[in-house]
Amino acid sequence: MSGSATEFRLENSFRRRLYFFTGMIVFTLTAYIFQLFNLQVVQGSENSLKAERFVRRSESIPADRGQIFDRNFITPETSQPLVSNSASLDVILNTSLLKNDPKKVKEFIYKFCESLSIPLAYYEKDLQENRLIKKIRSREPFVLLEGISRDQQERILVLDNINRYVYLVSSPARIYHMGPALAHVSGYVGKPSTSDIQEKEIKSYQLVGKGGIESQFDTILRGQDGFRIQKRNTEGNIEEERVIEHSIPGNNLILTIDRDLQIAAYRALKGVRGTVIAIKPTTGEILAMASNPSYDPNLLSGKNKQERANHFARVQNNGGFLNLAIQSKFPPASTFKVLVALAAMESEHKINYDPKGTFSCPASFTLKSTFKGVPDQVFYNWDKKNHGELNLAQAIEKSNSVYFYQLGYKLGAEPILAYSRLFGLDKKTGIELPGEITGFIPSSEWKKRTYGNKWFDGDTVNLSIGQGFISVTPIEMALFFMAIINNGKIYKPYIVSEIRSPLDNSIIQKTQPSILRDIPLKKSTIEAIKEGLYLVGYSGTASGVLNIPSLPEVAGKTGTAQTRRRGASSSNHAWFIGYAPFNAPPEKQILVATFVEYGVGGAASAAPAAREIFKAAFPPGSFPKTDRSKVRTMEEEAPVEEEAF
Repeated sequence: MSGSATEFRLENSFRRRLYFFTGMIVFTLTAYIFQLFNLQVVQGSENSLKAERFVRRSESIPADRGQIFDRNFITPETSQPLVSNSASLDVILNTSLLKNDPKKVKEFIYKFCESLSIPLAYYEKDLQENRLIKKIRSREPFVLLEGISRDQQERILVLDNINRYVYLVSSPARIYHMGPALAHVSGYVGKPSTSDIQEKEIKSYQLVGKGGIESQFDTILRGQDGFRIQKRNTEGNIEEERVIEHSIPGNNLILTIDRDLQIAAYRALKGVRGTVIAIKPTTGEILAMASNPSYDPNLLSGKNKQERANHFARVQNNGGFLNLAIQSKFPPASTFKVLVALAAMESEHKINYDPKGTFSCPASFTLKSTFKGVPDQVFYNWDKKNHGELNLAQAIEKSNSVYFYQLGYKLGAEPILAYSRLFGLDKKTGIELPGEITGFIPSSEWKKRTYGNKWFDGDTVNLSIGQGFISVTPIEMALFFMAIINNGKIYKPYIVSEIRSPLDNSIIQKTQPSILRDIPLKKSTIEAIKEGLYLVGYSGTASGVLNIPSLPEVAGKTGTAQTRRRGASSSNHAWFIGYAPFNAPPEKQILVATFVEYGVGGAASAAPAAREIFKAAFPPGSFPKTDRSKVRTMEEEAPVEEEAF
């Protein structure tokens, strides 16, 4: 009986173990079958690609960067691009055939240079620093030559001692159809630096934006690379090639730039150092932005290493990489008188100022000294002439400095500085270009901290005509004048209007105008200032340049900023900021800001540059005519009346 009980217990224990192990086997087989189904069926195509990559050599197919078009874009096929792509051939050294033999490497390089008429110095650094040997040891491809010519391609193909050691690959090249005329907006592309590779999601073979739109919108323009699988024999020759994933081009950009105005802006700066900005004041769209000296993005993005290096050095030496529109600041000179007048009319500091009333404006203004033994300060008008009694409009028309010396002194520095900050003359505009700087608005605290003395009345008098410590960027000053046109509204400037798909031309993103600042201004203030700006172009300091039959009515302000430069033909910077047609609705107007370094005076060089933009924007017959008895009959007969500071 006991034996039977023992056998029964053993049998039950065996049965339980059998069931357990049977269950484990069934579970394991089920898991294996499920995983096999997952790998073969569910993830089969993906794993097949991975297997291909392991078994054979995979090679990336660089995507074309997106194209860039101007504001007149319709479709990629029917519109002329500002920036596009072209295919070029690069010569790649087949490192697997050189067997890590430095002598063999040098012999091949000598033959290669001799056969293709290339200076040996082209590879001197690579040989000296053993870059080629390192590439061979790592079995990485080495680019011998980029963007070869048809003649070079034919030579390579017929010379067996060259052809067997290299292979040709297609690589994208960038074409900048407007060259230097649009360089500071477009930027250029190049191979990524070590920091680019580390800081950005970018491969060493890809192109990366190096300034302008190319840099700011780099990831949007870059696209998605494809890859192909290659099977090579022991000689390194391709036996089989299969494209696994096709590359997808980057998105296209539609700019607010007008091609014709951009060309006019660049040509207007020929022979001078300066900048031109044209803006739609009711939206903030940049119609043109040119800066000179410039650079050729085709050379900097090109395949010729020596040309790139030489051009880069030249541009760096002459400051051509600097976009003066957003990366330079200078005293605003007489253009700032408009802000002083606005501050006087709008400020809570009551000074009983009536813009229709008059100030006596002799040849100079004397600031009485408050210190014993210190002489009075004398501030002269630009022409050192007595202009008599002037109201605000007449003072703006003639750019009379004595009027504004008195107005600024009476008002005091604080309201002027406060309104300068209110209008953003010390703040970035947020334009979609890299490297924007801010202007500088001083303060009594800053002066005490910097120079160890207080703010004097003489500093206020100097500030009243846009001289002294204050400095602004051209685009900041342009936006201030935008506020005058728009009754206090300032729109954020922008250059990219749309981002479009390269596949179906659909709009991915569209920029809507946005208000940067909205400053309540009295209607009487705007009217008083606009009257003076109109007189500048009609009968004032810029009339000799702008009051001509081929132009609409232009309102604006000239400015001539004194500098510390000595011993040169001119020591003054030139400004002009204005808009046209004066009698048109704001949405039909164009605002133009021009600045010329050492340009003699606003009417001598800055206003003529603006004139070329207005000519291009408003051909004869496109603007309403008004009866202007003082209109000039010929530009050559128009005298230039210019303030000296």
